[in-house]
Amino acid sequence: MGHRAGESRQQAALFPVMLDELVAQDSLVRVIDSWVGSLDTHRLGFGKAQPQVRGAPPYDPADLLRLYLWGYSFSVRSSRELERECHRNVECMWLLGKLAPDHKTIAEFRRTNTAALVATCAAFVQFARGLKLIAGHTLAIDGTKVRAVASRGAIIGQKSLAKQAQRNALEIEHYLKLLNEQDRQEQAQPAGDVRAALKQLESQREQIQAQVEALAAENRTSRVEGEDEARVMPSLHGAPGYNLQTAVDTHSHLIVAHEVTSEVTDQRQLQPMGEVASKAVDGGCALIADAGYANGEQIAALGQKNLTCYVGVNRSVNHHGGGALYDKSVFTYDAHSDTFTCPAGKLLHRKKLDPSSMLVPYMASAKDCGGCAHKGQCTTAKCRSVSRHVHEQALQANASRVQAQPEMMRLRGNTVEHPFDFIKNRVLRNARLLMRGLQGARAELSLAVLAYNLKRMFNMLANSKNRQLAGA
Repeated sequence: MGHRAGESRQQAALFPVMLDELVAQDSLVRVIDSWVGSLDTHRLGFGKAQPQVRGAPPYDPADLLRLYLWGYSFSVRSSRELERECHRNVECMWLLGKLAPDHKTIAEFRRTNTAALVATCAAFVQFARGLKLIAGHTLAIDGTKVRAVASRGAIIGQKSLAKQAQRNALEIEHYLKLLNEQDRQEQAQPAGDVRAALKQLESQREQIQAQVEALAAENRTSRVEGEDEARVMPSLHGAPGYNLQTAVDTHSHLIVAHEVTSEVTDQRQLQPMGEVASKAVDGGCALIADAGYANGEQIAALGQKNLTCYVGVNRSVNHHGGGALYDKSVFTYDAHSDTFTCPAGKLLHRKKLDPSSMLVPYMASAKDCGGCAHKGQCTTAKCRSVSRHVHEQALQANASRVQAQPEMMRLRGNTVEHPFDFIKNRVLRNARLLMRGLQGARAELSLAVLAYNLKRMFNMLANSKNRQLAGA
C-alpha cells in the first residue's frame, strides 16, 4: 500500500471553502472576537475609535485589540510577527476578516493606548462578575519581577562610575605627561592629537561627575541608561526590570486588579493593591499576602476600610547571645503608661521614634540592669531594650488571624502562582519586555493579563459545559 496523499495544489473547487469553516466552533479565537465586539472602545479611551470624516479610514481599534489578544494568547508579541501572522494564519485571517495592517500600525496601537488597555482589563473583570465567575470574597496579592528592555550593560552604578572616574583620571594623567614631555623636548611638531584626546577625556570626566551628582540628588545607588524608570532587581540576578503586582480571586483564579511599579520590594504595595482590588469587586473582602507585604501602617489602614488582612508574619527575633536571651514576648506592655515591664519587674521607658522603621524603642536603665539577677539571660549590653511598632496592635491582630487560619497561606500560594506562570512562561517566554518605560510595561503586561483572563475564563466555561454534558 502507498502513503496517504493530499489534494493537488492545482485542484480547482467550484465552491471555495469559507474561512468560518476552517476555525473550530470551540476555538478561543471566537471568544476573543465575541468579547471584544461587546466593548465600547470609544468609552474605554482607544484612539481612532470614532471614524474619520476625511482622509484614509483608520483601522478599527477593536480589530487591533483582537489581533493583540490573539497574539499574546499564543506567545506572539512582536508587531512584525503579528503582521506575518495576518498573511498566513487562518485564525488570524478569520479574526480580522483578512485585514493585514503593517507592523508600524500594530506597534503604534500598543504604544499609544496604555490607559485604554488598563481600562479594558477592568472592563473584563466586570464582565466576569456579571457571569458570576468572580466570587470576590478572598483575594490573594503577590508580585513578580519582569525584565525590562534594557540589559545589565545599561546599568550605571556608583561603583562602576567610581571605576570609570579612576580610569579617566589615569588616562588624563598619561596625556598630560605626554604634553609635558613634548614641551620639554621643544618639539617642532604640534601636539594636536594629544590635545584633542585630552579635551575628550576632560569632557568624559564632566559627564561622569554629572552622573554621580544625579544619583546623589535622587538618593539612588544606580540607574539604567536609556530606561530610567526601570530598577535593578536582585531577583532577576541584577538585571533591570519592573514589579508586576496582581490581586487574584481565590475562587476563579482570575486577576481582578494589577499594577506595574518600579519598586524593588513589595513592602509598600499592600494598601494600594488592596484598595484597587476591593473596588473592583465592590465591597469588603479578605486579602492574603506573603511576609514581603508585612507593613503595619498599611494593614491598619486597610482594616479601617473593612478589609481583613492575612499577611505572613515578618517579625524580628532576638539573636544576641546565640538566641538564648529573653525574647520580646516575655516583656509585658502597658498601654496606659506606655511602658514595658521586664521579667524582673523593672520598667522600660519609651525613647524617640525611628521614622524610617516606624519602631519605638523602650529602654531600661543601666542601674536596674547592672544588678539584675536575670541580666545573663536578658542582654549582653549595659541595659536591655525592646522595640514596638507604631501599629503593633494591627500587626498582632494579623499574626493571630494567620495563626488561627494557617490554610490561608497555602491558599495564597495555590492561587497566585498559576497566573504568574502563564504570563512569564507562556506569554513572555521568560524574555524581556518589548517596550521601554513604565507606560510601555503597563501596556504589555495589561495585554498579558487580558490574555490570561480570557484563556482562564474560556477553560472555566468549557469545563463547566463538559460537566453539564457528563451529568446529562
